[in-house]
Amino acid sequence: MLEVSNQYLKLSEAVKYALSEGKPVLALESTVITHGLPYPANIETAEILEKTAFDNGVTPATIAVIDGMIHIGLEETDLARLAELSLQSQTHHNLLKKIAKRDIPLALAEKSSGGTTVSATVCLAHLAGIRVFATGGIGGIHRQWQESLDWSADLPALAQHPVIVVTAGCKAILDIPATLEQLETLSIPVYGWQTDSCPAFYTKDSPYPVDRIDTAETIAEALKAHISLHNAPASALLVMNPIPPQHSIASEFIEPVIEQAIREAELLNIRGKAITPWLLQHLADATQGKSVNANLELLKNNVRLGSLLASAICS
Repeated sequence: MLEVSNQYLKLSEAVKYALSEGKPVLALESTVITHGLPYPANIETAEILEKTAFDNGVTPATIAVIDGMIHIGLEETDLARLAELSLQSQTHHNLLKKIAKRDIPLALAEKSSGGTTVSATVCLAHLAGIRVFATGGIGGIHRQWQESLDWSADLPALAQHPVIVVTAGCKAILDIPATLEQLETLSIPVYGWQTDSCPAFYTKDSPYPVDRIDTAETIAEALKAHISLHNAPASALLVMNPIPPQHSIASEFIEPVIEQAIREAELLNIRGKAITPWLLQHLADATQGKSVNANLELLKNNVRLGSLLASAICS
């Protein structure tokens, strides 16, 4: 475990104990709480994901910034504070911030609160000594990137922190082949969990191939080898975990909805951090909640796999 002596970090008692005893810990991001879902569904989802980790023998470490302090794992009082802020943010829209890696210093200086994105969470998980992080989908290269140069901060962050990141693929709104190309350029290993194709978030597969891995032990060994071969900090290892087939949404159904949403976002000049929450809400409305259910199911599926991998690393 990496010794953490940082005035801005607060580890929950459960996370502190698990790390000190060498027990498996799984990092979880918090933008699903602050920006992914409305109150109270967001808090209910956070509790479901933490319970999923517990049920699979792993200590969950949901990472968030609350009143200018980085929390690695949430106590009941922390979750209650996030619930309070979520409720208030329905009328005060800037109360909860979406915090990427570059936003952390100002959030701490201003004693802000908010959810950590993939770029911030992978950085903070590594700082705390947590080896596995389960998320929904990673950011990457946006469609029409040639015009806007819209590349997610997740990519360089993933290149800098040696954490296994379990994801259902790139976020559905992204240019998947361009994102995979950039991951290759950054020398970030990408593995498909028991699949030969890159999952497409809501859809279990895509035409784009990835290297297949079938066992947790192979991934644990790959992480060990990956770290040992780098003098400087190694990159993350991405494990692409397909949404369960029974919850997968066919690409011929969801893709036209995504394309229409992107066109509307352009007309409304919605960009940057605002675009993902807006598009998620648009997709939820257009699919009559089917995308929301799929999102929850893939999150739980990723927590289950993340728990398996965290246990394998500790064995």
